[in-house]
Amino acid sequence: MLQYAGKRIYCRDRSRPVPAEIKTKMPEAFLQLSITLGIALVLSLAMKFLRQPLIIGYILTGVIVGPLVTGLISERSTLEAFSHIGVALLLFIVGLGLKPTLIREVGKTAVIAGISQIALSVVLGFTAAHFLGFDYVTCLYLGFVLAFGSTIIILRFLFNKDEQDTLFGKITIGYMLVQDVVAMILFLLLSSSQSMGSGNYIHVLLLLIGRFIIICFALYLIIKFVTPRIDHVFAENKEMLFIFSLAMCFVVATIFYKIGFSLELGALAAGVLLSVSPYQREIAMRIQSLRDFFLIIFFIVMGSNINISDVKTFIIPIVVFSLFVLIINPILMTVVLRLMKYTTRTSFLAGVSMSQISEFSLILIGMGVGFGHLDAELLGPITFVGLITIAVSSYYINYSHSFYRALKPFLHKVLLEKNGIKEAATIKEKADLIMFGCHITGGGLLSVLNKEKLKYILVDHSPETVRALNKKGLPCIFGSADDTDLLDSLPRDGLKMVISTIPDYDVNISLLDYFKKKKPTISFICVSHHVRDAERLYFEGATYVIMPPYLGRRFIVDVFSKFRMDKKKYRIEKERHLKDFERIDSEIF
Repeated sequence: MLQYAGKRIYCRDRSRPVPAEIKTKMPEAFLQLSITLGIALVLSLAMKFLRQPLIIGYILTGVIVGPLVTGLISERSTLEAFSHIGVALLLFIVGLGLKPTLIREVGKTAVIAGISQIALSVVLGFTAAHFLGFDYVTCLYLGFVLAFGSTIIILRFLFNKDEQDTLFGKITIGYMLVQDVVAMILFLLLSSSQSMGSGNYIHVLLLLIGRFIIICFALYLIIKFVTPRIDHVFAENKEMLFIFSLAMCFVVATIFYKIGFSLELGALAAGVLLSVSPYQREIAMRIQSLRDFFLIIFFIVMGSNINISDVKTFIIPIVVFSLFVLIINPILMTVVLRLMKYTTRTSFLAGVSMSQISEFSLILIGMGVGFGHLDAELLGPITFVGLITIAVSSYYINYSHSFYRALKPFLHKVLLEKNGIKEAATIKEKADLIMFGCHITGGGLLSVLNKEKLKYILVDHSPETVRALNKKGLPCIFGSADDTDLLDSLPRDGLKMVISTIPDYDVNISLLDYFKKKKPTISFICVSHHVRDAERLYFEGATYVIMPPYLGRRFIVDVFSKFRMDKKKYRIEKERHLKDFERIDSEIF
């Protein structure tokens, strides 16, 4: 006991030795983690320089620190515990996006396309695995492993390329959310199947169904009556909201584990519980950085499971499964969307995103090994497949438009793009104006065009939009704006103006080049979100380029100049704004 400033301070008896495991184990684990993260940093910089997904750097870090190269990781239990936390936080954030109204929000197209692609991929993947000599349980696992695309990778590329608001971008995001829902159900089934190895199968199945119904009912009650009443209490303080979110994640995950389900499923359910909260986005943003750290550890641990002897043993399955994901999955999604009457371009650009296995695929394999359904030697080969497909798919997605232009003649022939031309050929009348893209920006022009009594033709690549406008008696045809066959079928006599509301530089430059050659006297108006693209379009001869960011800046200056600090005037403008939204939607749908 010491005395300081008149106060007694109790300290540890120095005669008692510090346990050896405390002296050595923690510094050793800390040292291994430090070296691992240092290597991860170097490889991440290399991946950034090479314009590759950072996830490849993390997996390669695991390969380097694992037994395959240096064997630096000897204290695996700490890193594996961290990796489980990363998976739980990932699924928690996924759950935050799975609102009960999700299916209605993503639309029929995403649901049909997502479920169809998963079903076809599972069947074909199961068949391929069976021909390679795997048992039926392993084949079923591998079918689902090969069916899921990576939400993280796909969303990253869509937002980096500013394509999240395009038609194919919206379809892609929609069917990825459907895949998340299917993954949630699959994890639920797997968690309950641990007891399938013994007892009466019918009894276990009934027990599984009963548990599922009870959980769904409990989740519904909590979402409906509990969450809205308690989350605002914690939201008053951001730190409390953060702690509340983590507590929900871990407590619910633990409860699920105790009643026989997996921790991962519990974390997903915790996210669903908070998905209806008005603070859902704030929660996701605060958890994200923590999730990223633990996910890095997860991918490092996955990489450390790669064993060169396993890779050599499974070299043929690795090649077959990689080709399946890189070729078959994009083809399946493209064909499904084409059968739903989307253009070849939209179908191809949405389909090419499905060219890598998902983080859920790696989680699924890990769960299968943990439950004793799969051999542990499968972890390395499937991780290797993930490494290959994620690397190659980054080129697929980055250069998807170039690939489409190169394959366009072949795709149009195989996928029967002429279906759209038949509709165009039925319009023989002259037109003053042709407009490409009819939703939001284009939809707002319809009332003006009708008021001016102009003759116009609308072109859109969304079947739903075309059907809705045709029902209203408007001359809208289905097709892709960069399809020269479609453009050739459009009437040009008397044409004075072409408007493109599609904010895609390649599409706009293609349209501009075409009409400059065929009708050089017309006015060409288009949309661009980037200054350099707008400058190039002007240089190529565009009459006017609409730039939403630039116009938004001008508008806010004008609004502030008029209204100053008068709150009432802003409210009046807000009401007018909302009425405009309703009018635009009613014009189309």
